[in-house]
Amino acid sequence: MIKKTISLVVFLVLANAGLRVAIVYFHDQQFKDAVRELSLFSGGKSEEIIRSKVMELAAQNQIPLDPDFVELTRKVTPGVGDHFVIKVAYAVMVPVFPGNPRRFEFDYITP
Repeated sequence: MIKKTISLVVFLVLANAGLRVAIVYFHDQQFKDAVRELSLFSGGKSEEIIRSKVMELAAQNQIPLDPDFVELTRKVTPGVGDHFVIKVAYAVMVPVFPGNPRRFEFDYITP
């Protein structure tokens, strides 16, 4: 009886940790997809508009992004046109286990 209870508690703690980490990676993937799409269709827009859209996308995906960690570079490709290369970096503290937060760092550069 005690062995089953301990096994159940260990399983639930591990499942909870896995779910918390999976949610962070899910939001990161959604954010990366949205930023990639924004980068592809950013031709002709100003840097301020693109930066504000990136911050808006970060808020929608629960990403703690500081505007200082968003780097924008205009890239001109012959035959394709111009677009912005967007580079973002951020870190998320996730309480994986009770009393044991872990820092997950993410960075992304659009093609």
